[in-house]
Amino acid sequence: MRGLVKFVPVEYEYKQKFEHIFQFFSNGLLLIDEDGIVLEMNAQMEEILQINKNEVIGSHAVKIMDLFVNSYESNKEFIAKLMRFGEAELCTEILTFLGDLKYIYMKVSKQEDTNIYLVEIHDESEKIQMKKRLNHTESLSTIGQLAASIAHEIRNPMTSLKGFTQLLHQTTNEDGKRYLAVINEEIKRMEEILTEFLEVSKPTNNKFVSFDIKELILEVANFMAPQALMKNIELIISLTPESKFKFLGDRNLIKQVFMNSIKNAIEAMPKGGNIFITISNIGMKNVCIEIKDQGQGIEADKIDKIFDPFFTTKSEGTGLGLSHSIQVIKSHGGTIEVVSEIEVGTSFKFILPLQKEI
Repeated sequence: MRGLVKFVPVEYEYKQKFEHIFQFFSNGLLLIDEDGIVLEMNAQMEEILQINKNEVIGSHAVKIMDLFVNSYESNKEFIAKLMRFGEAELCTEILTFLGDLKYIYMKVSKQEDTNIYLVEIHDESEKIQMKKRLNHTESLSTIGQLAASIAHEIRNPMTSLKGFTQLLHQTTNEDGKRYLAVINEEIKRMEEILTEFLEVSKPTNNKFVSFDIKELILEVANFMAPQALMKNIELIISLTPESKFKFLGDRNLIKQVFMNSIKNAIEAMPKGGNIFITISNIGMKNVCIEIKDQGQGIEADKIDKIFDPFFTTKSEGTGLGLSHSIQVIKSHGGTIEVVSEIEVGTSFKFILPLQKEI
């Protein structure tokens, strides 16, 4: 009863003074008493944290602090500053109670007249994501200018080199032929890199047609199966046979995305294993194609960078494949979600809008 007697007057006193703020304030607001107990939160805070306030009120604030992606040392430093000065600010990432990643700005200040801590949180996710998209677009623009300026200069000498290697192959000995084979392979690789440059940088003029995603995935899987088999990898596809996944988009571009994803999965599994391909509905409006490997995984600090041009975790990668993939998926109104664990594997979820029934 002692705690209850203390709790009610403090909450009432707060509401008398700040009720109008709770009702009209655009940011998330949270009240915590001097013992760290959550007293109240507004509707905006419920939306940011993705939880009903009744599940938090009366609990210790550590329940919310546990959402922070920050290191223990960062959180400790923040709390120490708050205790010393009576206020502190923090920009951080949080995983909401539903598991969504959000970027927030948080300001905490102690109300001296009531000994209550007022927490204000502003959801910065949209601004941060927009900045990332802008940086990505600017990077692609730079690549486009670079590719356009060097494509002609590179292709011409490569064509000459290929011609001369073919002539030399007719007159050289066996050792020479082996060397020429290596040269040809390197020329081929240079051509592939240049092609990826041009694919990523050129304007997307999609040729939209209606097709079944399920049929496309089966086509890609059949095409990639021999390459997987050579690496002791099995492709396992899960879908509902009678389901229709009609999609309106550029079939060739979407096909390239899935071929690249399965190729990446194969390359991530040098010891073999399984690649699981699952096609499922998300509600009535979207389809999810998940490609999950049992590979080496991607380190947590690299996940946010894998779609950046030139960033790669492979020793021989160009860092342009995933950059092109996300460009294609976004141009079709879709998204890509990535979850990875070291030595366990990586899951790529491609979420695309289904074609509306006419």
